[in-house]
Amino acid sequence: MRKRYDNPDEPTGTRPSPADGASESSAEEVLRRKLLAELKLRTEELFDIPQTYELTIADYHEDKREGRRAMFVWTKAGEDPIWNKSGNDSGLSVELNDQGDLIEYTIDVEESACDLPELPVEELRLRAEKFALDHYPGVLKLFSLTRTKSADSETLFFYEQEVMGLPLPLSGFRVKVHRSGIVSDFRYFGSQTKPKVPESLMPKEQLLRQIAETARLDLRLDFLYKSVDDTEKDELRLVYEPRTRWMHFRADGTEEAREADEDTASEESAVWLPVPELPAVEAPAVRTAQEVQELLGLDPDRYVLLREVKMDDRMTGIVWRRRDWQPAASEDRSLGAFFRERAEETVKAQIDSVGGKLVSFIRFEEEIPGELRLSRDACLDIALGFLARMQPGLAPFLQLRQQEEASDSDREHFDFRIGKQGVWLELEHIRLSVNKTSGQIGHATGPSVDPAHLQAVEVTPLIDEPEARRIYAEALELKLRWEIDYSGNGKRRRYRLMYRLVHKEKGREIRWIDARTGELICSKLD
Repeated sequence: MRKRYDNPDEPTGTRPSPADGASESSAEEVLRRKLLAELKLRTEELFDIPQTYELTIADYHEDKREGRRAMFVWTKAGEDPIWNKSGNDSGLSVELNDQGDLIEYTIDVEESACDLPELPVEELRLRAEKFALDHYPGVLKLFSLTRTKSADSETLFFYEQEVMGLPLPLSGFRVKVHRSGIVSDFRYFGSQTKPKVPESLMPKEQLLRQIAETARLDLRLDFLYKSVDDTEKDELRLVYEPRTRWMHFRADGTEEAREADEDTASEESAVWLPVPELPAVEAPAVRTAQEVQELLGLDPDRYVLLREVKMDDRMTGIVWRRRDWQPAASEDRSLGAFFRERAEETVKAQIDSVGGKLVSFIRFEEEIPGELRLSRDACLDIALGFLARMQPGLAPFLQLRQQEEASDSDREHFDFRIGKQGVWLELEHIRLSVNKTSGQIGHATGPSVDPAHLQAVEVTPLIDEPEARRIYAEALELKLRWEIDYSGNGKRRRYRLMYRLVHKEKGREIRWIDARTGELICSKLD
């Protein structure tokens, strides 16, 4: 695969003239197709593609840092390449560089593999290493096994480049192995330029003392998820959030700590208005595609139900498409063409089938202009009426962000924050748009909480901020790690040594301090 694709008929040293621009572009396309075809053959040499699979995506692109890449996706005939049912043997994807080296490999492990004997972790590690060595002989001499994660039926092994005994992010490779021994995922990052080790480090005690004296805590409501937070259940809680959670600290002390969240200042400067009282409306539960279609006002003569997929225990995704849509007459299997085909002239929605409500929807269709000329206030009435049906009972907990009328657009956008007695949810907003010429809702996104959560939560703190700061500061420890320096734009990644704030016993990020109990709530994720 390490070839040059020169034109053997072109004399050495010739240069194309400006008039040859079109033919040069055409030649580049021919070269691209040729290379894509050769990389497809290379993929089929590396992996046994089942005869029941069909090629869904064949994409070739060039990344400024990563170089040229080809990606191929095969899916089982009749299976959806994105929303296949969990456990189905539905497809595999492969990514190669232009030299034919494997960059990424993923395969859906078939359900029958769960009946195979479960192998011990050590055997799974050996399977992971064999897969890596098959594609990169000698790779284990370059990278060290730095961590192992087990979840559900699979184990993930990370082999990374280390400097000062600390791994470099996005270096080396990772391998995921099913408990039966089948390699289900592989990603190769390669060797990175060794970063410069600081001559001296800022004393931990000095930095911890500075944080203890200056740390600011924000009182807010947050919805905690047991999947990511160290808590026993999903619930809405009153918490203090340390602003230091969003700050970076250079280990060499050459740069002042800075806040990484720019949206906080923007939100604090916004003006929020109370939401007008909404008339009581009948809002039946929304649990089926038919019920969502009626809520959105989708004409069944114009739209056909395309997909209805159970995304998890609560969420269902639904897609409709315009009946008059015609696919492009093309053999284009690029990634862009694939997503265009899935999105053009569609309406997509998500519903909470347990709670019986619409969570979000968006139109991927060209809206037909109407004859109306609605004001922002008229559009707001439409948005509030829709909101009363989408999220019944939530209006008393909302405030509307003050915005100027969109004089240069056919859409008016509305942003609502959610809270109780002046304490607001972080990152939980409702956003809607209304077309001024038709009165049609263009998109809507809803929150994770419902009125019952807000009715039940207590918003009076029993722990004041100074006490919460003391609890937080006493539990802090600093942990060194290499982070990617995104200020550079070269082909090689750059790194800098940083201090990460963690819980001194658990070694994980402290996300919140419960404002009623003083409990420290850490992330479950490393």
